[in-house]
Amino acid sequence: MNGWAYGLYCVTGLVFFYLITSACLRRHSDQVDDQASLIPFADDPVVARRVEQAIGRPVPAEAPEALLKA
Repeated sequence: MNGWAYGLYCVTGLVFFYLITSACLRRHSDQVDDQASLIPFADDPVVARRVEQAIGRPVPAEAPEALLKA
């Protein structure tokens, strides 16, 4: 493969990656991003309450035992 073909191949890959990524991120809303950022606190109710007090928004928390029984 010569230099021009390889360069065109790389640029095409980057453009494709950019278009797919921007299309996927266009569907996201602020609410979805906020909920996803609270997931690490959801398995510890004590920490979830502290985070709720700090940010003023509810954190959906369940005890790990309740998750195992489901």
